[in-house]
Amino acid sequence: MIAVHKIVGLLFGSAFLCLGSMNPAHAEHAPGPSDVMKTDSVTNRQGFQSDDDKLQNVDAGKEGAAKATKTINGELFRIKDGHYFIKLKEGGEVRLHADKTTKMEGKIAKGDQIEATVNDKDHATSIRSIK
Repeated sequence: MIAVHKIVGLLFGSAFLCLGSMNPAHAEHAPGPSDVMKTDSVTNRQGFQSDDDKLQNVDAGKEGAAKATKTINGELFRIKDGHYFIKLKEGGEVRLHADKTTKMEGKIAKGDQIEATVNDKDHATSIRSIK
């Protein structure tokens, strides 16, 4: 006669194997966590913003950036990979980053005296040649 513990072990082992081989992806219409989440909940505003709030924050960020600008005057001595290297009139050197959002006024070349408006992250918002 087969011992009871062997039969119980066999039953539990086969049940474990059957359950282990099931894949949750087989559930045809089970909603995922992102499907259940309410993205525009009115009662719980933590972590969610409406489009109007986002636009207000963008506008506020632009105003903050405008307040944090400074003007730099000096001689442009090198341009490399979107960076403008300037020798300041007071002494010292500054590296400014420029991209397609930088407003370029006039023809700017190495050796020119320039005036640059820069934000707090050394990104040039505008560069113009002064003669």
